[in-house]
Amino acid sequence: MEKNKTLLKKSDLERLAAFVKKEFGISFDEQKLSRFAKKIETLMHKHGIEDFNVLYHKVRYGKDEVLLQELINTVTINETYFWREDAQFSILANEILPKIAKTKRNIRILVAPTSSGEELYSIMFAIMEEKKVIERCNVEMVGIDIDSSVIRKAKIGLYTRRSVEKLPKRILEKYFKKVGDYYKLDDFFIQNAKFMQANIFNESLIERLGRFDIIFSRNMLIYFDKAEKKKVFEIFLKLLYPGGYLFLGHADANGIDKTAFKPVRSGFQIYKRV
Repeated sequence: MEKNKTLLKKSDLERLAAFVKKEFGISFDEQKLSRFAKKIETLMHKHGIEDFNVLYHKVRYGKDEVLLQELINTVTINETYFWREDAQFSILANEILPKIAKTKRNIRILVAPTSSGEELYSIMFAIMEEKKVIERCNVEMVGIDIDSSVIRKAKIGLYTRRSVEKLPKRILEKYFKKVGDYYKLDDFFIQNAKFMQANIFNESLIERLGRFDIIFSRNMLIYFDKAEKKKVFEIFLKLLYPGGYLFLGHADANGIDKTAFKPVRSGFQIYKRV
């Protein structure tokens, strides 16, 4: 197989993209479809697959779970860093968690998607710095992502300079150790976080995860179309306790069910489950 040869016809790409959308909710416009083609050709080359139909049948019908997971890892986007949109962390730690802690001693927080852990660990930093809630409550942190490769990274806790450059210096020095060109997160955080590979559209997910007081889901919904967004909001509704809080990214709230989720703070994309 020639490395630079175009292997895929547009109809092949569209068929595979339709499968990915149906199973995992990820949509592709024309520009994304072009980038998708290059990634799939690289994946085929890696596995010595020369015929698109072989690839399609392996992931669609052949139950090749390893190849299917590599396909998902290939098409997902995991651009993140510590302390991203940190105003939400401050509101969580200083306003919302103290309010919940007045009536609960066990608080559960879900981060979906968690990517390689930067957002989940940033939430933990904010809680640790606030101090009061963690002194009287057990806070359980759970992160899920469809990409198994980023879950592995989150469990290791080793990050590049680019990942940590937005962190306040005192937090970086307090919770990380410099190891060569990388920054190693304190084991306390790794040991007190739960990460799992999961598809948000999996019907058994709710039963596996249980319910949460808070969900962070930032910059995931922008990749879904209107119908898929509606499904995700329905899932969040089931995953959240009544009165629970949903934190979204700036471009994620379009299409939210306003009868089920009421805005808490204008301009911060924080909602409360009715």
